[in-house]
Amino acid sequence: MTDRLLSRKRLGAEHPIRIDDDTEARREVERASWELALLRTAGNADDAAIRKAKAALKRAEKRQRDCYEFIPLRALPADDFEALIGQHKPRPDTTDDVWNGDTFPRALLLACDESGRSVEDWEHIFKYVLSGPEQLLLFNTVVRLNARTPDESLPKGWAQIEPSD
Repeated sequence: MTDRLLSRKRLGAEHPIRIDDDTEARREVERASWELALLRTAGNADDAAIRKAKAALKRAEKRQRDCYEFIPLRALPADDFEALIGQHKPRPDTTDDVWNGDTFPRALLLACDESGRSVEDWEHIFKYVLSGPEQLLLFNTVVRLNARTPDESLPKGWAQIEPSD
């Protein structure tokens, strides 16, 4: 028997950065999803109509996905993550708590990025491409990935232990 905890792989994620306006693509996904749901609940739709609606939804989702560039990320080994924090200690007289808020997020992103982009590419992206809020979302993703926090989409209380009788 394999111990799942002992054999746990480093977590990965893809962080989406919007490149093109996705407004129409989102509407198309919503419309295709609605049409498929209606067919499924109607009870009298034939298999061909459902297959056609599924294909339309898949095309719409691809169109929406094509509006984004996805940054592939991989969590560091736990020791490397802790060592990186140690290399970027909080600054006195700042709001820094655990690490240097100016240097650590970028260093962590560079260490976790699997896109093959160079440091120079990232400096250009930070300076000319991403807004401050976009950078913050990207940094938050890479921190959550390495802190191994649970997915926010999991239902509240899903892992609570029930009292035994």
